[in-house]
Amino acid sequence: MKSEKKPQFWLDKIAQDIIDRREKLNRKVDVLRVESGIGASGFPHIGSVGDSLRAYGIKLALENLGYKSELIAYSDDRDGLRKIPVGVPKEYSKYIGMPVSEIPDPWGCHSSYGEHISSMLIEALEKLGIEFTFISGTEAYKSGLLDKQISRLLANSGKVDRIIREEVGSSKPEGWVHYWPRCEKCGRIYTTRVIKVIPEESKVIYACDQEFKGIKGCGYVGEASYLRGDGKLSWKGEFAARWAALGIVFEPHGKDITDSFRVNARISREILDYEPPMTVMYEMFLDSTKRKISKSIGNVITPQMWMKFSPPEALRMLMFKRYRSTRSISLQRSPLYINELENGVRKYHNLERIRSERDKMTLKRLMEYTYLMKGVPTPWPYRYTAVLNVVAMLPRDIKFDDLLGVVADLISKYYDIEPKSLLSEEMFRRYVYYARNYVESFGTSEIERIEIDDSLLNAIDSFVKRLKNDMGEEVIQDLAFNTARELRVSVKAFFQAIYMVLLGQPQGPKLGPLLRRIGIDRFKKLYSRSLEEGKIARKR
Repeated sequence: MKSEKKPQFWLDKIAQDIIDRREKLNRKVDVLRVESGIGASGFPHIGSVGDSLRAYGIKLALENLGYKSELIAYSDDRDGLRKIPVGVPKEYSKYIGMPVSEIPDPWGCHSSYGEHISSMLIEALEKLGIEFTFISGTEAYKSGLLDKQISRLLANSGKVDRIIREEVGSSKPEGWVHYWPRCEKCGRIYTTRVIKVIPEESKVIYACDQEFKGIKGCGYVGEASYLRGDGKLSWKGEFAARWAALGIVFEPHGKDITDSFRVNARISREILDYEPPMTVMYEMFLDSTKRKISKSIGNVITPQMWMKFSPPEALRMLMFKRYRSTRSISLQRSPLYINELENGVRKYHNLERIRSERDKMTLKRLMEYTYLMKGVPTPWPYRYTAVLNVVAMLPRDIKFDDLLGVVADLISKYYDIEPKSLLSEEMFRRYVYYARNYVESFGTSEIERIEIDDSLLNAIDSFVKRLKNDMGEEVIQDLAFNTARELRVSVKAFFQAIYMVLLGQPQGPKLGPLLRRIGIDRFKKLYSRSLEEGKIARKR
């Protein structure tokens, strides 16, 4: 009887498959390299970061198995500009077809448009705690990194074209050479075509006579070296060249470039004699309207935008949780993502309560990867929802340092923590920062909805109406008990509902002192606003 295999987290399983495959292929390499492509033509978004995060997860998993690993973040800054992204001046249409590393930076802070876009993603990866080696595509070509692979692909250009036609078809004439020289005269690459390959001289003869996005080539005919050259391979060959040159063993990819991966896998195997890397195909993220997040339609959520409302740990958890199914994301739902993170941390430290071995393993490994294998912190004694509720109660024009002090003072009373202790915590300061940004941008409409029975809600309404500013702590406490009993509702449920309104959780410190500290008028306004915004609703 076969023994059942122990369940594995998806990152662990792929890492083990990579090791098994390495042994089978007899690859003797010291460092197992994984790769993530960085698009440099449009603003980086959550999907771009997701690609790098998944690759980094595999790097961590390989290292967990005792192997050295490296993440290569490869910037496609040799690509030509295909369209004008939202947010870029329309006059940049004059640069369409030119390499983005040779286009001026519209914002004037980097040497090129491509460098500016790449720097945004690099910044995001660093803030997410990802360790990587950056390679610029432009530098890769000019340094000769890909020379060997380019020479082989151009020498076998007929085979490359045949593979492409067999796999995905082509609108180009038969015998097309899938390499774009940069036109010496107009600077474009996508308007050129190779007329002849001269392998003994490592050069091509080309003509700039093609049309791209309505722009016609300048008509120039010239020759160009493809060693340390200014041109570039098409995507139908460039991936394969990178894999072989860098010894890549794993690279994830989005559903939208599945065809490119399949073509490159054949080219890599059949022409470059390099067994292509393992991969996982992940689904694309959707926005709140279920549309694919896209640079061209301008509905992107950038990593920088995410980190205004939610911690990097929440994004890492979102990416590592699964990769096969689509998921809609919205900045307005950031409190729910943080709540999911907090619940994950709490469950991690109470794994014995999870009965299913598979669920226990999945949660354990998910949280360990979420915290990059550096240790999962102990649960915080306070919840983000409580911080968000407090911030929502306070005036909008209060300075941030003053806001920190007031929130620390109130939260300390909720949870019996010293205000100084809270102010010294990085997570607390981040929570206040996220909460302020959230309230300023969205109000409180996406805080988790609380449904309350009619009888219970009527009792709370009565309690709120009876509250007076001059009531002391014990009077408020007695009023709460008496109201619940008088209207024949569960005292426990009554208090839990009020704590949910205040703290986002069903328990808290003694109610009388708490309401006295908050202020009766402020509590009444919070309760009224929660009703108006639908945070509190009658259970149907």
